[in-house]
This record gives sequence, C-alpha cells and structure tokens, in this order.
Amino acid sequence: MTQQTYSGNESGSSTAARSFIKLSGPDSSTFLQGQVTCDIDSLSPSNSVDGAHCTPKGRMVFLFTAHSDAEGDIILEVHPSVMDSALASLKKYAVFFKTEITDVSDSYLSNLTPLSDLERLRAGRAEVVVETVEMFIPQMLNLDALGYINFKKGCYTGQEIVARAHYRGAVKRRMHHLALATDLVPSPGDEIKNSDGKSIGNIASAVRADNGKVEMLAVLSDKYSDVTEMQIGDQALTAVTPLPLPYEIPASL
Repeated sequence: MTQQTYSGNESGSSTAARSFIKLSGPDSSTFLQGQVTCDIDSLSPSNSVDGAHCTPKGRMVFLFTAHSDAEGDIILEVHPSVMDSALASLKKYAVFFKTEITDVSDSYLSNLTPLSDLERLRAGRAEVVVETVEMFIPQMLNLDALGYINFKKGCYTGQEIVARAHYRGAVKRRMHHLALATDLVPSPGDEIKNSDGKSIGNIASAVRADNGKVEMLAVLSDKYSDVTEMQIGDQALTAVTPLPLPYEIPASL
C-alpha cells in the first residue's frame, strides 16, 4: 500500500510511534467540532490543531493532533495504544452524521520529525495511553496551558465538566515535572502515595534520562504538589526533585 505523507505544524504531541484515524464525508468537520476540546473550524492544510476527546464526564479518552489532508479529509494522529478506544468512542457518537471513521495507520506517514519520549516529557506534554484512558480531565494534564482547549467554542462532549473546572477553579490536581533517583521507571497510571500511605496522584509518563535519573510527569493533588518523598508501588522514594515546566499554569486556576 502506498503511504501518503502530510505536513502540519510541528507538534509537541508527536512521538516516534503514531497511529492515524481518518474522518471523511460531508459532516466530518461538524461532527468532530462537537466532540473535541479544540476548534476544528480553525483546521486547514497549513494549520494543525491539538486537542482531546472526552467522555460526558470530562475524562479524556485520547489526545490527538488533527491535520487536513489533500482530499480535505481530517486525519487524527494518536497514540497507538488508544486506537481501539478512540475508534469506539468516536463511532458511538457518529451514528447521526455523514462521516466515515477509519484506521488508516498503514497508509499515512507523518513527515514531521517526532519528539523523543524524553523531549516530549521535558516539554510538559503527556500522552493519554491505554493505562490512563478516562483517568484525567484535560486540565489535569495542563492542556489549558498548552492551548488544547478552546473555551469560546460551542458545546462538545464533556464540555460542561471542562468549562466548570476552568471558570470555577475546580482543578484540584495538576501535572508536575519531577526527577527521581531510583532504579524504578514507573508506568503510566501508577498510583502515587505520600510517606503516610495516602493516595496523592498518578503517573502520566516517565522516562529514564541520560543522567541516569528518572524524570516523570505526575498528576498530583494541590496539597502535595511540593512533595519530596513518595511511594510508588513497593518503592519508597526519598529523593524527589521538582523540575520546572516550560510554560505557566493559568493563574486563575
């Protein structure tokens, strides 16, 4: 099968392994606009858009970068592990729209240079992977700071929860960049406890850095955002170092 390539904005959500979903048909843009956090109406062949698709409870099913291809179809670039969940969720809402949703991973190839896992992590851009499907609302992964959420667009699935968190300051957990001196590389979704055994958050992603330490993006309760000791699984970690994110969290939240 001949692989098609496309260009778009250099996206922090791009990683070495990607899968692709195509939405084709006259209602594709209208349908997707009512399903995702970003403004699909701003999509063009020269402008890609990052966003999230949520459940009605505001929990994210998958993150994506949306592209418009040469035929005018919409291509969603997603993490391979969430492909089944993404297709099932989109198709559930598409029954009343003239749009066809297909896995085209075998026929599409991005010509963007992908970010490594460590580059993506240090950019403060976590993935939603199969272990974290429906675990986080968008603001927990700082998607408002990253521009993945358009608060001026109309309704979309999960919008009420996402908007309430924004306007009422109801985000009690946020993602933080941490370094650990440990042999353990935590897995996405792993529970984080404090030294007293109280659950304080979950791992979004973790990578071993070139300095030998483990760096991770962890979603932590606000009360424990400056934690320096934690427990992950059976390991007690006493050398947790906070690292800066390359963007600011909205002050109103």
